[in-house]
Amino acid sequence: MALTAVTRAESVYQALRKDVLAGRLRPGSKLRFAELAARYEASTTVLREGLSRLAEQGLVVAEPQHGYHVTPLSVEDLCDLTVARLSIEGLVLRNAIADGDVAWESRLVAAAHTLERTPMLDPDDSALFNEEWTAAHSAYHAALLDGCANVRLRTVAAALRDSAELYRRWSRRLGDDEGRDVVGEHRSILAAVLDRDADRAEALLTNHIRHTTDVLVAAAADEGL
Repeated sequence: MALTAVTRAESVYQALRKDVLAGRLRPGSKLRFAELAARYEASTTVLREGLSRLAEQGLVVAEPQHGYHVTPLSVEDLCDLTVARLSIEGLVLRNAIADGDVAWESRLVAAAHTLERTPMLDPDDSALFNEEWTAAHSAYHAALLDGCANVRLRTVAAALRDSAELYRRWSRRLGDDEGRDVVGEHRSILAAVLDRDADRAEALLTNHIRHTTDVLVAAAADEGL
């Protein structure tokens, strides 16, 4: 049975989104309708709908009279964001370790277990993170900080993590970081938190966050992004 117009539009949108997240449509690149139409076998109307949805998510940028381009990889923004995350998330993690109770520990252990048991890569496209893993990863990092009693600090930390999501996804393909032991990093952070060792936990979280930044900055320099 032929695809309906709605199903076709959704299919093209999902394909565009995956190609942006995987870095196959390069950061900062111009999105020309003629090239996209040939690539996705889609009409201009369907492509425009998909690109509008991606623009709402911050994955592409729309400019009057100039069309669309993929959101650029800004090294300056990434570095500023990393500094802010390290300052805020480190503080919130320390507060969580000081404030958190046994119930918080239990939620954190459960989140870590779910993350570890969820395959990291998309089974159909190894250039992408598995969406279920992405959700479990976000839940784990949220659980790390949920022991902090200061709601405003937790809110700021969550917003900064959300702002880093696109960069984190790009690190899979652009960062060329196949040898990284992500599972081991998460285990080490969890162990330090459960030991209530704030200094070790913050240092491990700092290295975990900074690693993604370092590989992307190196990629940007190598590829002129």
